[in-house]
Amino acid sequence: MLDDKSLLELCLRVSGGFENAAGATYTSLTGNFDGQGLSAGILQWNAGQGTLQQLVTSIADTMGWPKANSFFSSSIQAFAALKGQDAVQWCLDHYIVSGGKDIDPAAKVRWINFLSQPESIEAQVDMASRGILAHTKREVATYASDYEENNRPYVFFFDLITQEGGMSVGKHTVPVITGTPDVNDALAFANANDPKCGALWQGVVGGDEEAALLLHYAYARAMLANPAYQWDAVSRRGTIACRQGFVHAAKIDFTSVLD
Repeated sequence: MLDDKSLLELCLRVSGGFENAAGATYTSLTGNFDGQGLSAGILQWNAGQGTLQQLVTSIADTMGWPKANSFFSSSIQAFAALKGQDAVQWCLDHYIVSGGKDIDPAAKVRWINFLSQPESIEAQVDMASRGILAHTKREVATYASDYEENNRPYVFFFDLITQEGGMSVGKHTVPVITGTPDVNDALAFANANDPKCGALWQGVVGGDEEAALLLHYAYARAMLANPAYQWDAVSRRGTIACRQGFVHAAKIDFTSVLD
C-alpha cells in the first residue's frame, strides 16, 4: 500500500493520462476561465469557492506570513482573508491579465515559486489527504474491501469522485455487490459503443476478478448519469478497471502503473 503522497501522485498521473498529460502538479495554475478567479495546485483549489485561500493560509501557517507575503507584489495575507466575489475580483486585479482570463506572466512566476516550496507541497498533500483521498479510501473500503492493499481501486474511485462526485446521484446510490460480479451488461455496452474496447475488456475480466468488480461498478455508476456522457464515463473507468482500453478512440495502457 502506497503512502498518501505517492498514492495521490499516482491517482493524478492516471487521471491526467486521459487528457494525454501527466496530470496536475503542485504548481499547476489556471486563470479565470471558469469565473473562479484563479485555480492552483494539484486539485485546482480556487478563489471563488475559497479553497485556494484555505491552501494559502495552511502554507503560511507553516512558513509564516512574512515569508508567504515575500513571494508576491501584493499582500497574499489580504487575499487569503477574502471570500466569494471579493476574492475573484482580487485575482482579476492582481493576478489576471487586464481584461482577459490568462494569468499575468509576472504573477505566474510568483505563484509557481510560492507553490513549489516544501511548505506548499506538504499543505497540498495534507488538504488532499483529508479531503478527496479520505473520500476515496471510504469508497474502496465500502465497494472493494478485498483489494484494499492494491492501488487500482484507489485510482478508480479517485477518478470517479473527481469526475462525478462519488457513487450516488441524488437519492440513487450504486449498491454494493457480493460474489462474482456480472459484467455482461458492461461488456455489451462497450461492444455497442467501441467494439475494440469491448473485445479488449472481454479478454481481461475472465481472469481478473478485480477488473470485473471495478468494471461492474463503472457501468452501474454511469447508468445513473446523463445518457450523453455514459460511454465517456464507462470507457474512462473501465480502462482503469481493466488497466487498458480505448477512450475517445485512443488506446490507453496503464498496465505498468496499476497492479
